[in-house]
Amino acid sequence: MKKKITVIIVLLLLIFIIGQIKKAFIKKYIIIYQKNHYQIKEYYQQANHPAYSFIITNNKDTYVYNLNDNFHKKKKVIKEIKTYQKNNLSCIIPIYKKETEKKLYCSLDKNQVSNDYLIKSNNKDFLFIQKKVKSYHIAMPSSEETAKQYKKITIYHKNISSEDIFYIWNYKGIDVISNDHIKTKKFFNEDHYDNILATTIKNYYVLFDNSSVEGIKKIYYYNYKKNKLNSFNLKNSLSKDSYINGVIDDLIYVTDKKEKKQYTINIEKKKIVRIDQDETSYLIFENGKKNSLSKSDFFMKEQYFSNINKKNSKITSSNELREENNIYYYIENNNMYQSLKINPSHKIRLFELNDIKEWYIVDNEIILLQNDTIYTYQEKTGLRKILQSNELKYNYKNIYKIGKK
Repeated sequence: MKKKITVIIVLLLLIFIIGQIKKAFIKKYIIIYQKNHYQIKEYYQQANHPAYSFIITNNKDTYVYNLNDNFHKKKKVIKEIKTYQKNNLSCIIPIYKKETEKKLYCSLDKNQVSNDYLIKSNNKDFLFIQKKVKSYHIAMPSSEETAKQYKKITIYHKNISSEDIFYIWNYKGIDVISNDHIKTKKFFNEDHYDNILATTIKNYYVLFDNSSVEGIKKIYYYNYKKNKLNSFNLKNSLSKDSYINGVIDDLIYVTDKKEKKQYTINIEKKKIVRIDQDETSYLIFENGKKNSLSKSDFFMKEQYFSNINKKNSKITSSNELREENNIYYYIENNNMYQSLKINPSHKIRLFELNDIKEWYIVDNEIILLQNDTIYTYQEKTGLRKILQSNELKYNYKNIYKIGKK
């Protein structure tokens, strides 16, 4: 009898171990199943963040979203779908096999929209549904109109996310703005009105000093955490006709268009390295993937690593399509949309904002400039007014930057 029990225990252990080994080798999967009259298509991909994505459909509505949660490679993680309906607005709350934050996904006239869009458009049916789902304690996006005045800048400090830092060039240096601090760091004694060359990396604001007619000879870098400004000189100066390709793995990539050279700059090591292989090969990064281009192809246009402009008629008729972390962003008729790579033809309306001058993406946070006002958009916070400066009406190229704490 004891032998039989031992054999059974060993077999159960083997089955468990084999199951764990199989799970360890799972890199990705797609599985389709049914819950509450909905078809669920569940995507898992180990290398991606977030790892889980879903397409949930019934006979009239489709909901597509990513999930920032870890189910340890389990399959069929949705156990139930709660449904709410009011006139032409339909909403769902997916319930998962483990406790996780509840979220509400909505479709208006059979088109998926963000909660923030429904709130900002004063949708009465959404107010009705919000009352129905009150017991789930779903966090809703919100914004404040409370503001502080600093110099000539109106700052909506309560709308600034705790991890964000905004740097505003004031012609002698930068105004450094976060949700709990506002300060100024001076770089020069005289005003610099030329279009500046600047970027952010880690907790640094980096400025290329192009005030000399001979080109860029010095780089300044401000450390937000230490509130300290430093600089270093370049062995070989860059021409004034240079631009920043982007920042990858804590390296700043810079191209000198006049000299046809490309460099990486390591701020912490104060080191610049030429990487164009004697003008035969130049690096680009598209959605995190490294590629090389010939000299003629590289210099056909300015090459930017993040927020690369694309055209894709399958997704949008707009000229600007930007991709980050397998999410596409684009503007059509003053509305900002996103589409997920798992279903790029499915449009999710995020918000409406007229006359956007420029916009870009940082860690899936949208930064926008409208007239004289900077806005941000995130799923959790919604569209928020950050700061207002009359100067941004006339001069905004490279004037404002966002960093992360």
